[in-house]
Amino acid sequence: MSGQGYRGRGGGRGGGDRGGGGYRGGGDRGGFRGGRGGGGGGGGGGPAPVAVFKDPNAPLAPPDGQVMNIENAYMKNAAAGGLQQAMAKMSLNDGQFPPRPGHGTQGKKIAVYANYFKVGVPQNLTLTRYSVEVQPEAKGKKLGRVFQLLLELPEFASAGGLASDLRSMIIARTPLGIQDGHTVQIPYLAEGQDEPLTRAITYTVRVITPLSFSISNFAAFLSSTNPNSPPYTQKAEAIQVLNVLLGHYPQAHNGVVSIGQNRHFSIDRGQGNAHNITVLGGGLESLRGYFQSVRPATGGILLNVNVTHGVFLEPLSLDILYGRLGSGNKVTLQKKLKLTRVKVTHLPSKVLKKTNEEVPRVKTIFGLAHPQDGRGEDKPPRIADFGAGPKGVSFWLSEVPPLPKLPKLPNPKVRKEPDPLFHPTSTLQSLTTSGKVKYPHIRLEERNPVVNVGNREHPSYLPAEVCVVLPGQTIKRRLSPDQTQQMITFACRRPYQNADSIVTDGKAVLGLNPQVNAMTAQFGLTIGNSLITVAARVLAPPAIKYKDARQKETSVVPRFGSWNMANIKFHTGSNLGKWTSIVFTSTRRGASFGVRDVMPTISRFGEFLTRSGINASGMIPATPPEIPLVDGEDVANNEKISGIMKAMYNAKINPRPNFILCVIPYNDVAIYNSIKNFGDTKAGINTVCVVAPKFMKEQRQDQYFGNVSLKFNLKAGGINQTLDPAKLGIISEGKTMVVGLDVTHPSPGSRDTAPSVAGIVASVDKVLGQWPADFRIQESRKETVSGLYDMFLGRLNLWEKKNKGLLPDNIIVYRDGVSEGQYQLLLDQELPQIRNACRQKYPAQATKSSFPKISIIVCGKRHHTRFYPTTEANADRSSNCEPGTVVDRGVTEVHGWDFFLQPHACLQGTARPGHYYVILDEIFRGRQVRAPLQNPADSLEDLTFNMCHLFARATKAVSLCPPAYYADLLCTRLRCYLADQYEPNESSATASVASGATNLSTFDVQIPVNMKDTMFYI
Repeated sequence: MSGQGYRGRGGGRGGGDRGGGGYRGGGDRGGFRGGRGGGGGGGGGGPAPVAVFKDPNAPLAPPDGQVMNIENAYMKNAAAGGLQQAMAKMSLNDGQFPPRPGHGTQGKKIAVYANYFKVGVPQNLTLTRYSVEVQPEAKGKKLGRVFQLLLELPEFASAGGLASDLRSMIIARTPLGIQDGHTVQIPYLAEGQDEPLTRAITYTVRVITPLSFSISNFAAFLSSTNPNSPPYTQKAEAIQVLNVLLGHYPQAHNGVVSIGQNRHFSIDRGQGNAHNITVLGGGLESLRGYFQSVRPATGGILLNVNVTHGVFLEPLSLDILYGRLGSGNKVTLQKKLKLTRVKVTHLPSKVLKKTNEEVPRVKTIFGLAHPQDGRGEDKPPRIADFGAGPKGVSFWLSEVPPLPKLPKLPNPKVRKEPDPLFHPTSTLQSLTTSGKVKYPHIRLEERNPVVNVGNREHPSYLPAEVCVVLPGQTIKRRLSPDQTQQMITFACRRPYQNADSIVTDGKAVLGLNPQVNAMTAQFGLTIGNSLITVAARVLAPPAIKYKDARQKETSVVPRFGSWNMANIKFHTGSNLGKWTSIVFTSTRRGASFGVRDVMPTISRFGEFLTRSGINASGMIPATPPEIPLVDGEDVANNEKISGIMKAMYNAKINPRPNFILCVIPYNDVAIYNSIKNFGDTKAGINTVCVVAPKFMKEQRQDQYFGNVSLKFNLKAGGINQTLDPAKLGIISEGKTMVVGLDVTHPSPGSRDTAPSVAGIVASVDKVLGQWPADFRIQESRKETVSGLYDMFLGRLNLWEKKNKGLLPDNIIVYRDGVSEGQYQLLLDQELPQIRNACRQKYPAQATKSSFPKISIIVCGKRHHTRFYPTTEANADRSSNCEPGTVVDRGVTEVHGWDFFLQPHACLQGTARPGHYYVILDEIFRGRQVRAPLQNPADSLEDLTFNMCHLFARATKAVSLCPPAYYADLLCTRLRCYLADQYEPNESSATASVASGATNLSTFDVQIPVNMKDTMFYI
């Protein structure tokens, strides 16, 4: 999804993606996350018939045999000694990571489609990149227009074979006949103008630093079978220039808008594109578009293309859009409209002299009419108040405003353009009066704010009725919950539908069809006609271990990625101690209930906890307090929640509870955030939230109770489920600590002062049942973990405490939330902190062999690789690949060690596999592999897949390895504690900018000692 309000990591997880929660609050990361897939193990309505992608451009083909031969030959040569030579030359700071120790061998072998096209590279293709500097600074569309004017100059237009990102560089097929530092002066000429205006800015453009890259050599390197061949040192640069080349068409095409360099959307409003547009409400719409990115792979270069979605303003007349955006708060309305481009409708289109083409008149909204507009002018306008309507906006006009004649200027290429609506002279008139005289057919509504399409010093006004928003203008704010739900519904499509869109609409929008894009032919590149197929395997799921009614161990085998724990108990039940409930009530329609209504359900829930193996006998017998909440009154509700938590903390008659079951009337982010903030950081009392209508609903009540009980047991220190030791490999020996790390950053709509947060979780035993956590608040947007030394030292201390004074021999780190370009940063900045923490704990005389071995695996789902079944037999009930699908060939490089894993069943939509990349390995390659596993690749893939069945908040396999998933949940909880930073209301957000508080010490979040070493965040 796009970064404009909707975050793919938010709404998607509740729908079977990670098996986590339901409602997440506005599609972001800070809402209420009810359990899902608990006691009943999933379910819902009957699934649609299985359907798989049938490529209309080509029949189904087997995986590329030439690529597989290269992979096999490379690994054979590696086994013969070439790999050892290559590893001997490796250094942690040279950008090289552990080479692949082999390809996985386990599981049922199948073939799947991957959303990639093969890129054909001609012999002797060298591309030259020129950097471009533009002064004064230009941004966005204006910068892109400067590049277009630059490429139209004779020295560039005559070159042929040129591409540009329209931001900072030009790519040439052959070097240009210009010197380094070639400088030109370009008067700005907007689209739709024949000649520059007299006031047009003249840009100084310098073309500098030409660098050439052999794309043919890059392709040859990717096809090499010699593990000892020298690395291609210009890999990142080669990928960059290829991305610019293949992105030039959509970037430059008038019918396509782009978000960043890689995401492109057709703005065609025709009937043939209607299925790619949906209205979200509130003046917004979503467009279905396409992401593309060049990817290196064994055997050559691939182009990754995926369906993506963006959020844009609806292309409506402003007078209609006002009602949808909400014109009551004019400050907010101005923020929403600032820099929006509108087509002026009361004047005829311009006709270009050179081409005789009609182009619309386009203006950019500076803001709403303001009393301070034009204060420096001789005759400033008179504005009644901010956001005044037509009657309240007056300016100086002649009684019969003539259209001035264009003066004869010394430079025939420069002309002066009159104001498009009014020409100021001597008579003060309101926009309403003047509009009635000049445009009697246009009815102006007095309540509609007038927009300024000039600037503060020299305003120019237009009424809302003559402004139509141009299509394809992105927004950069958080969506409302309703808009998010609409977005999810629109984006949620079956796999074959997305695959079909890629090979039809996607190729057209991106210009991948040679008949519409001559650019690739000029450079000699060819794009495959159909999606590639790659070899895949389906791993068998492990049996899940619980306890039966007699407290004896029993096993459940997952089916379709999930299982049912009905009539069985948790592996290790916990003791809740004293616990109670709070019933929050509301006057909202459909949420009316009281304590008496809820008490029978609370009693049944207590009995359910006991049947599940939890000691829940400590329920405080007093009637739970009933706290009335008011919908939308966040401040007042916050005070009520704070008050009841404080009262329970200070209770004298009954002891302070260890747990509170919070019954809330409906899903509400603010209520949930307040409960977690006061419970976790102030009172030190564990809280579990349930939504009253779901909690009290008798149909499938045991399943809902099961979901909630999972959290109770984990928070109290219990172990929900385990696996057979053989399925956990090295971990089952009890000498390996597994760590999860994540960093999360402010999202659209956050305050300017919002920090980033880093979280760490770590196992404490060989069954991976408990994952205590720690966190740090750090400077905004910093990708690496600043306070990792102290956090890691704390994890070692806790392991030592839980394991009779022993320290782990091995440490496996699953690091979430890092892009490829930052892998080396982890080794440069985070690994030294981990090593220093180990030096602090391990004896000074420890030898290298007794010092802990460390492996770091970067994992994540923020990538665009998708796999589609090729046959119905290899598809699951949602038409996705079967749970357990793993791919480490075809779309990977033999020079690195990575794999894609889809452990989970996706209830709806297209499943997104996890991607795992090993950046450091001191553990797996040096261990003897036990049958049936055949190599270290098998060991890591098998371990990661099996661990995905140990996410203890669900009875299903989840899509991301639990250490990383838990670390992400921890960061999500931190967003609750910092809700005033991450989810401010409009008034507080405005005040925060003025305050300028950026000192991290002001964000004092502490977990009380009694909860610090628990899974309080679950």
